[in-house]
Amino acid sequence: MPIFLPFALGGLALTALGLGVKRIVEELSPPFSEGSAGRQAWERHREAVKGLRVARQRVTERARAYGERQGLAWQQTALPFRALLERLERWEHARAAEVLTARGVDALSALPPEPVSSSVRWNWALLGAGHEAPPALVPMLQWLDRGWLEKEGAPVLVEGVSLYLAVACSPSPVDEAAAIRAFDAACAELGRVVAFLEAVHARLEALDARVATLHGRASAQLEYLDAASFEEGRPEPRERLVRLGALMGSLAEALRLPVLEMSGGLAPLSEPLAD
Repeated sequence: MPIFLPFALGGLALTALGLGVKRIVEELSPPFSEGSAGRQAWERHREAVKGLRVARQRVTERARAYGERQGLAWQQTALPFRALLERLERWEHARAAEVLTARGVDALSALPPEPVSSSVRWNWALLGAGHEAPPALVPMLQWLDRGWLEKEGAPVLVEGVSLYLAVACSPSPVDEAAAIRAFDAACAELGRVVAFLEAVHARLEALDARVATLHGRASAQLEYLDAASFEEGRPEPRERLVRLGALMGSLAEALRLPVLEMSGGLAPLSEPLAD
């Protein structure tokens, strides 16, 4: 259930649910009179907080959808292909090095052999399949997942911004000029975070589209290939295996691509996300 912190943002209060923002306009009044410069700065800050909530929610929904996509691609294509390749190697019909690039071999072998939990898939979406979150990144990942901002909890840092402090900006109304500066500084910080979250969302969309395309192609190829077809010694199964290997190597590499660096920044791409 929601836990209200003893902190008010004019018409907003931090909670342990959502972004950590809930309207309680009926219970709280703005710290400045209507029409004043201080009131306008307070309203700008409130809108910036709302924008952060929307941006976080978009990233959360997209990350969950992409995590599900990764899980399906892994279960429906990566695992069956790895099992097929292992059987062919035992029967000496083919070797991984003959159908996969070195990068493809590394990426495929790095994927876990067993089903994983939903929390692990959440990390996959942002860090790449098979990667684990370092302790320093956990608060940020938990905030993206749940939206919690707690005064006494581990600080959530995004783009160098302490989110609790930026969201909870509540300067004294005694010095209006200082309050305006504080609100505007917090708005600028929240704007940087929103821009970062928009970039994260765009990367998730691009990776989702890439994995969906490769998953579909690999599934179609895998359907027409089985280990028994190699017993007859015909060239067609091997040709199909080579084509499938190229797709699976690309798929495994795509599944491993991170959205976030281990430091929390947006991970660079070594090459464009092309089909």
